[in-house]
Amino acid sequence: MSIVFFSIVVWIAAWALNVKLANGTASGTRLVKVIVPTLFGLTLLLVWEMLVRGLNVPLVILPPPSLVIDTMADNLAILWKDFVQTFLKGALRGYLIGCSAAILTAFLVDRFDFFKPRAVARGKFYRGASNHWYRAHFSDVVWL
Repeated sequence: MSIVFFSIVVWIAAWALNVKLANGTASGTRLVKVIVPTLFGLTLLLVWEMLVRGLNVPLVILPPPSLVIDTMADNLAILWKDFVQTFLKGALRGYLIGCSAAILTAFLVDRFDFFKPRAVARGKFYRGASNHWYRAHFSDVVWL
């Protein structure tokens, strides 16, 4: 239980240091702008580690960050294959296809008069439909 108490003390001390740095005379410098979020992130990881170990949380429920990092380091080959498949072959390819289709559509609408009235009509329809949804959605909210 002393680890839990110590984690709370660490959190308060790091918070106070961050407030002092962020509101100090050097708050506009590049160094302080990097230190403040870095200190915050490292404090989160440290408090997470201490609380998980201090409260004996089962690894299945919430593993400590050190175990997460070790597991990632042990499985870099698998993670790299997943990154290539998911991001490079999937998401990036879809993004490039979508951007190319948008540029081609804009080129066709700009070059050929046949497409202009149809594109403008659809654009006005979609804009009007989204504005109507936006107004209807947020005007129906009851504020308590």
